[in-house]
Amino acid sequence: MTLKKFGIILFLIFSFLLSFLPVQKILAQTPNTGFVSGNIWYSKDPFEEGDKIKIYTFVFNPDNRELSGTVIFFDNTVLLGRKDFSLAPKTANDVSIDWTATAGDHNIFGKIENAKFLISKGKYEEVYLAENETEKNPRSISKKIIPKTTDSDTTSNSTSISDIKKIIEDKTPSFVTQSVDTTTSSLEKLRNNININSENKKKEIQNEIKSLNTPKTTKDFSTNYLLKPFKYIEVFFLTLFTFILSSKILFYGILIILLFFILRYLWRLVF
Repeated sequence: MTLKKFGIILFLIFSFLLSFLPVQKILAQTPNTGFVSGNIWYSKDPFEEGDKIKIYTFVFNPDNRELSGTVIFFDNTVLLGRKDFSLAPKTANDVSIDWTATAGDHNIFGKIENAKFLISKGKYEEVYLAENETEKNPRSISKKIIPKTTDSDTTSNSTSISDIKKIIEDKTPSFVTQSVDTTTSSLEKLRNNININSENKKKEIQNEIKSLNTPKTTKDFSTNYLLKPFKYIEVFFLTLFTFILSSKILFYGILIILLFFILRYLWRLVF
């Protein structure tokens, strides 16, 4: 099988699965309120000592009541920052803080405190969230080595690599860097949302298979016998799909391959 055929097959699989994952139902059937498991990402990755970045996490509320609280970000036992949030019923949003990366070993995670549901105007009910803490995200940041310069280096007109990097950062328009950060965050939100919904869809189909295994009448048995193989095929593809979405390397790797084939096809059409 050629690489082109492989890319087309992957594209068709994505199109088929996305066709029955409605965006408007994302998170609506999630049984637990709080964080998505392991949900920590950064506005810039990888990053180095001294880089100013944002630490993100994702909070969702599948309940019929408004949820509010405070997300607190930690590095092991060190408090990095806190951010208050308020989520309308059956919605989700990201929460972030600013952080300047420091050298050393880190374990970054988020935790929800003071969670409460809005019962009526001005009246709240405290609630315990089962998913009130993300998984720890370990990072090891090396200390930057600043080379010593001699007198001849000081008086020379040559520009060092670090100076070039600084010039590029200074000359790059802010709207460009903001657009990149926004795009990265949006992709991560989309990946998490679709992953959650596909997991819920898989559970629904598995429950349907259980009901098909216990037919009530002879007619139901005949119908279930024909329907069950298709349900197992759906579960197989959803399992494959969620596996791809749960891995950043696989997800972005396949996305890059698909974009490559699409751009090459458009290039050949134009030229």
